[in-house]
Amino acid sequence: MSNMKDVAREANVSVATVSNFLNGKKVRPKAAKDIDLAIKKLNYVRNNTARFLKTQRSAFVVFVVPSVWSPFFSELTFWVQKYLDNLGYKMVLCVSENDYQKEKSYVTMAEEQRVAGILSISYSDLTSHVHSDIPLVSIEKESTGQFSLVSSDNYEGGKIAAKELSERNIDKYIFIGSANHSSVEMNARKAGFIDYCNNHGLKFEIAEVDSRKNDKKKIKNLIDEISNNGKKYGIFAHTDEIALILTQEFQDAGLKIPEDVQIIGFDGWKLTPDTHLTISSIRQNIEEIAKTAVEQLHKEMEDPDHREISRLMIPVAFRAGDTTENK
Repeated sequence: MSNMKDVAREANVSVATVSNFLNGKKVRPKAAKDIDLAIKKLNYVRNNTARFLKTQRSAFVVFVVPSVWSPFFSELTFWVQKYLDNLGYKMVLCVSENDYQKEKSYVTMAEEQRVAGILSISYSDLTSHVHSDIPLVSIEKESTGQFSLVSSDNYEGGKIAAKELSERNIDKYIFIGSANHSSVEMNARKAGFIDYCNNHGLKFEIAEVDSRKNDKKKIKNLIDEISNNGKKYGIFAHTDEIALILTQEFQDAGLKIPEDVQIIGFDGWKLTPDTHLTISSIRQNIEEIAKTAVEQLHKEMEDPDHREISRLMIPVAFRAGDTTENK
């Protein structure tokens, strides 16, 4: 197996020049071309383990996500990897399925492999079993106070949703959220919605739907109420997933959207880089979430002895779709 000295000899340059080239430092164009040709000719593969033992700096960052099936997590993963690559790090993706034991095993692996840091989006208690001396940035939830947090402004998102509905001649307002009462982001969205309604004298209701079980009975009761009431309803759904379920169920029951019911979701999924869902939604700036989280982690990895625990809030915005009327 060839080594760095072999590459330097083949390219007729110094080992230091090869090292600079491999570490992304500037070298003469001709030297860079010769080194690249030598690497290909010798099938040179960089020994990152040896590099780590020498420099005590890992090139790997663990990213823990609950799922890859949601467009939100897929888009977030894309941007996290992109910004880590820009800084010279490699991402190790770990899918937890919200399983505490899986998350714990990933943290143990990260500690044993002495990775550079951890990024996590977890709805369980991942941060509670991470040693505080490991650089970690949490996305959306961090209850221990030991690690930095990057989150969308969920509370403001709830306020924006209520405001947008109020500008569309709504008679009755409903917040529909998850049955998971420990959901930090849902509670913040709900609080923003409630506060806006209370501050502006808007009558509202709170309802719960388990999107995983598709609560047919609760949805049917809501359909019956809307059908027999003759009023215009405005619904803020905790997620786009719930908004999509409601939209389909209402339309199947013969209700017109947005004439009878107007619906706003939360997330603003993209089905492709250039294609959004057709529902109206509070769009999270997923690229900015990823960029901010990676930059914060990089700062903490570069200077772990002077780590500053930050709470970073990313603004959200309303994106109009087919489920709300034009103003």
